[in-house]
Amino acid sequence: LRAAMLMVATAFARNLAKFPVCCSTTCSWSCSRLAGGVLVVVAPPSHLVHSRLRHRTNSAVMTLPSQRRPAMARRHAAVVCTDYTTAAVTFFSNVRVPATLVAATAIKEAFVLVSVPRDLAASQGWRILRRCYTLLMLFSFSEELSCVFISTGAMMLLQSGTLDTKAPSLVALLVRELEYEYVSVRHHFITGVLSLMFAQALRARQALRYQPALARAAMFAVCSSAASLLTYSNARTITYGGYAGMALRFCVLHLRLMASYARLAHPLALIGIASSVLALVFAIQATHEPTHAPPEERRLGWGLEIRDAGRAPPRG
Repeated sequence: LRAAMLMVATAFARNLAKFPVCCSTTCSWSCSRLAGGVLVVVAPPSHLVHSRLRHRTNSAVMTLPSQRRPAMARRHAAVVCTDYTTAAVTFFSNVRVPATLVAATAIKEAFVLVSVPRDLAASQGWRILRRCYTLLMLFSFSEELSCVFISTGAMMLLQSGTLDTKAPSLVALLVRELEYEYVSVRHHFITGVLSLMFAQALRARQALRYQPALARAAMFAVCSSAASLLTYSNARTITYGGYAGMALRFCVLHLRLMASYARLAHPLALIGIASSVLALVFAIQATHEPTHAPPEERRLGWGLEIRDAGRAPPRG
C-alpha cells in the first residue's frame, strides 16, 4: 500500500511540475492541468471540482460563483431610458420629404396614357394595361399623401408634451406610443413606391411596344428593382417580420381606428369605409368597361375602342 501511494504521489508531482499552476489571490484555490486534459482544483475536500478543458489550453483559472455574480448583475441591470423626442421627429421628417416627391411625380404622370394612338384603341389587353397604370399611379399618390399627412400629425403629437418619450430605443418609443403612426407611415411609403415602380413598368411596355424585346427588358428591369427593394426591406426589418406582417398590422390597426369612430356622430369614418369598398369594386369593373366618349373625343384619340366593330376608325 505504501509503494502504491508513493507511485501515485510521484506521478502527481511529475505532472504538477510539467504543467503551470494558476492561483488566485482572492482565495486559496489552486488549479493545475494534468495529463489527459483534466483540470484538478486543489481546495478543501468539500470543494473539489473536476472540469474538462481543451487540450490546446495550457492553463486555466477557475472562477468562483461569487466572482461571477457582479458580471451577471451588470448584464441584467436596469435599462437606461433616454428621451427620443428629437430622434422621433427627425424620423417622421425624413420619411415625409421623399413621400412628397413621390406623390408629386405620381399625380403629374397619372393621366399620360389616357390619350392613345389608334393602333391601340381596339385592343382589350392594351386597354387593361392603361387602366391599371392609371389606377396604380393614383393609388401611389394617395398612399404617399397619406404618409405626408400622418407624419405631420405624428410630429405634432411628439412636440405636444402629452406622450412619454423616454424609452430604451427609438423603435420601442414608436411602437409603444405611436404604433398606428409608425406602422402607417412605413406601410404607405413602401406601398406607394412599389405602386409607382410597377406602373412605370407597364408604361415602358406600352411606350416601347414596337420593339417587343426592349419593352420586355425595360419592364422586367423595373420589376426586378421593385422586388430587390422589397427583399431588402424584409431582410432588414426590425418589427412585424417584413412587409407582409407590417401590412397585416396596419390593416388591424386601421380597422380598429375606423370601427372606434364608425358612428353617426362621426360620419367620416363610415364614408371612408364605404369609399374603400366602392373603390375596390369599381376598380375591378373598370378593366372591362367600354369607354363612353363622344365622337369628337374619339377622333382626338380619347376613345379606347370603337363601338361598331365593323366600322373603320374615323380619319382626320
